[in-house]
Amino acid sequence: MKLLHTADWHLGKRLYGTDRLAEARTALAEIAEIAVDEAPDAIIVAGDLLDRRPVDEEPLGVCLDALAALAEVAPILAVTGNHDDEAFWGHLGPWMANRGITLGHELASARDAVHTITTAAGPLHAALVPWPAPGELEQPAGVDSGGARRRFSEWVTEQVTNIGRELARRRAEGGASVLVGHLMIAGARTGGGERELSLGPASALAGEDLPAADYTALGHIHLPQPVPGATAEAYYSGSPIALDFSESADTKGVLIAEISDGATEVRQVAVRSGRPLIRLRGSLDGLEARAAEHPGALFACEVESDGAEQDLARRVRDLVPDAIRVEPAVSALVTAEAADETTTDSDLAELYAEWYAREGRPLSDAQRDAFALARQAAS
Repeated sequence: MKLLHTADWHLGKRLYGTDRLAEARTALAEIAEIAVDEAPDAIIVAGDLLDRRPVDEEPLGVCLDALAALAEVAPILAVTGNHDDEAFWGHLGPWMANRGITLGHELASARDAVHTITTAAGPLHAALVPWPAPGELEQPAGVDSGGARRRFSEWVTEQVTNIGRELARRRAEGGASVLVGHLMIAGARTGGGERELSLGPASALAGEDLPAADYTALGHIHLPQPVPGATAEAYYSGSPIALDFSESADTKGVLIAEISDGATEVRQVAVRSGRPLIRLRGSLDGLEARAAEHPGALFACEVESDGAEQDLARRVRDLVPDAIRVEPAVSALVTAEAADETTTDSDLAELYAEWYAREGRPLSDAQRDAFALARQAAS
């Protein structure tokens, strides 16, 4: 059985104000072409179809067109991610079901989370695990933030384990098995585009806690990679285009998982429609020539200068029209020795006390001592 795995489309996402929907539309058309060429038995879309929970009409249209095109090739298994409005996608369930798209939009009981679909290669049992929102678990009164995070992580692990047991039971009846999830796995290598509030221990599972399946297809992390700690074949497909400048060195694409005789082989097929995201650093004189080495790219430019540059953004974009971010580069840093010459521990302590006084709260001896210890530890 052959599976095509994609995720993290983030349709509607802007990068420093730049609309990239046309670029994403082209990448999704390329994925549809790959699907036709590869002829998978099922297609997996592992969450974050849209970039914003408030649904914008145009990105939604692009998304539904892409899903419909892929569904003409093979049945689709999809889950919602942390950027998706699960209630909205739940209302779209009938539209999707009529087109051969099986969607998991809320964390369901083990029995309801596992779906068996018919493919050209036989039955495929799929555990669908959408993004588990912290609000799904009621916390006891008085629990601190650390305890709430641990309790939630344990609860998610328990839910996934129970779903895994049901998946194993179905798999024993014959056919292949896949877990489709939008999850944060501890130790995964992140970029800069993932939502920071979604990357903490509140949502993290250990790779070894993932249930055994012929293939585990995950979304949420934008860099394609195997899942750390997993005991079976488990991968993040990554996003089909680079969503942040931290992803500029990564090859974007989709993953193809081929399951045969209890073994799974995974390979990437590159998606080349996305524009390269390139960081440039140098003087104004050299920027234009360096940008010309990367045709079609979008640029983040850091301009080195000995003094303040007037109207820097305009001057850079006159040379590099596709510079979507322009910043002055710091040419020199104040050394620790120089800092010590101008600011002493005594000065800082006085400033700290003055700030408390302005707030109308006298600085207690205990607070003053704690501040001194913190300064000592930082030095």
